[in-house]
Amino acid sequence: MSKAVDERTIATQQQWQARGMAILSIALSIDLLARSLVLKQDPRQYLDIGLIWMATMLYAAIGMTASGVAPFGGKWWKMWPIIPLVVVGTTVMLARFGMVPTLTAVVLSVVSATVGLSVIIVILGGIYSAWERRTLGRAQREE
Repeated sequence: MSKAVDERTIATQQQWQARGMAILSIALSIDLLARSLVLKQDPRQYLDIGLIWMATMLYAAIGMTASGVAPFGGKWWKMWPIIPLVVVGTTVMLARFGMVPTLTAVVLSVVSATVGLSVIIVILGGIYSAWERRTLGRAQREE
């Protein structure tokens, strides 16, 4: 077996790593849903799994963006309609667990989730813009 490394072996390795990342993300998501909806565990019992999942996803998103992969395929407008869906889902889950007892808490939950997701989108855009400036220079962008 040859130990030579070329573009094909690197591309194959990257494909398998991407598949592994997708499987990990799906498996952890299913695990978190099962723990919360089926087993009705307290969120503090599986906080470590949630943190591992979020940190892995954040690492992959920042790494891809810093390497020149445009987040969301360069179609930022497709991401903004998803924010209300995530916010509503988050609020419903928090209310289901009894963590949102008052209307004030619901409003704060909606506002914090909206701001958090918007900030992440803006940060990823800033990282990609910095990559573009560093790699491509100060030329006009194609959009």
